[in-house]
Amino acid sequence: MKFIKKEKIVERAYQRNIFESVKDENSLVVLPTGLGKTMISILVIDYRLNKYPGTKALFMAPTKPLIDQHYRTFADFTTFDVGIVSGTVSPKKRKDVYEGFQVIFATPQTIENDIRNAIIDVSDFSSLVVDEAHHSIGNYSYVYVVKEFLEKSKYPHVLALTASPASDSEKIKTICKNLGINKIEIRSETDPDVTPYVKSKIIEEIEVDLPDYLLSVVNSVKRLINTYIDELKAVGLFKDTPNSRINRKTLLMMQKNMQSQMAHGNRAVYVIRGIITISKILKLYHLLDLLSTQSVSASKKFISKLLEGTAKSDKELSHSIEFKAISEMVDDLVSKGLENPKMEEVRRILQRELLDGKKAIVFTQYRDNVDAIFEKVKDLPNVSVSKFIGQAGNGLSQQEQANIIRDFEAGVYNVIISTSVSEEGMSIKGADIAIFYETIPSAIRSIQRKGRVGRYDTGKIYILIVRGTSDQGYYWVSLQRERRMRKIIKKIQENPNSLKYDGTLSPFT
Repeated sequence: MKFIKKEKIVERAYQRNIFESVKDENSLVVLPTGLGKTMISILVIDYRLNKYPGTKALFMAPTKPLIDQHYRTFADFTTFDVGIVSGTVSPKKRKDVYEGFQVIFATPQTIENDIRNAIIDVSDFSSLVVDEAHHSIGNYSYVYVVKEFLEKSKYPHVLALTASPASDSEKIKTICKNLGINKIEIRSETDPDVTPYVKSKIIEEIEVDLPDYLLSVVNSVKRLINTYIDELKAVGLFKDTPNSRINRKTLLMMQKNMQSQMAHGNRAVYVIRGIITISKILKLYHLLDLLSTQSVSASKKFISKLLEGTAKSDKELSHSIEFKAISEMVDDLVSKGLENPKMEEVRRILQRELLDGKKAIVFTQYRDNVDAIFEKVKDLPNVSVSKFIGQAGNGLSQQEQANIIRDFEAGVYNVIISTSVSEEGMSIKGADIAIFYETIPSAIRSIQRKGRVGRYDTGKIYILIVRGTSDQGYYWVSLQRERRMRKIIKKIQENPNSLKYDGTLSPFT
């Protein structure tokens, strides 16, 4: 361990065992959140750079805040010369970092661009770490970078890391193929060498009903959706399909078909009207979700965007008598201070739980809803709250995000209200409570959200569900996908000898 500060390391047996297994083979490591995947990468890079003196290591992660976090961890635990690059740095300065440092941290998009433009020479690298490896599908930059690295590196080695690979075997197989993986090391929270380090999590589902004042608006939106579905049938679309069987999925498929026909020159009335009307319905479905599972405030902002929109579907909606009535109903709720019942649940939970120095993260899908929750809880006596959002639009810069995390860990804030930007990979020390403002169908995102709490002590997770809405359906879908993922992982664990180390995974054939 030439480059590792030994006094900083408290070695765990499972980390050492995984390291010994993967150090010379392209490997995927699946390990629950908070159990030290980064430490395994430190051991591997230390080994590779000792074995091949003069070579370098490249560490990739999907987001700038995550890259910054890994960079700081390596700087703290090792004596490597570490450098970090991003697309905001000039090509010349990036080239200087690639040539002047031992371990480089970057997003895959930056590395892909620099390979294509001959700014980085991956032949100099003997170790490539791919964090959050479940992204390695389709055209994601990981796929291109790994392919180039395996072809050009003199001593290639890939270490892929994830807490949640995928909820079906074909995706896992694709990920492994795209990354040149020929070995998988997996630990679950029930493995005997891992159990001593796992902190328990208490999960509580809180179900609420939509009050009459919201049901009235929701039902008006549903009626308008049915009106537009009838318009689709009038031009010959879905004419033999009951309205109850027409949903977002079928509408998106039809929309894609209509757009394809238009691209090939078909400008028949049913095509043009079909595209416009489907667009209106999909926007109404989104409004339905905002009203029933998010907040009146977020719904109001969305309606305002539609009323000001320039798209044909926006203009037609804004001139609709029914839509104007819905807008007025929402305005009335806002003026009376009436909100989705989840808002009051968030306040109750924080008032009850934020004692004895505890801290909480509130997860919500939409940025507008971050604002709404912030306004609802900022006046609570025991709450010091901050928003945590992505960089897009008028969002937070990478440095601002890092500052908020540091302030949260230091106790300046005891509540963070966050979009998905904090779900993936971010190590946020000291979060005791998580509130899932809504359910999400993705098993990966659900696991990642849960992993943000209980890293150092018992964590508590509250999942808010509105009965009779998409919340309920998404909740069960997520549970089923998590169970499926665990079964796949268990299958690999129980059949380690059935893995062929030639890049094929026989359990899935």
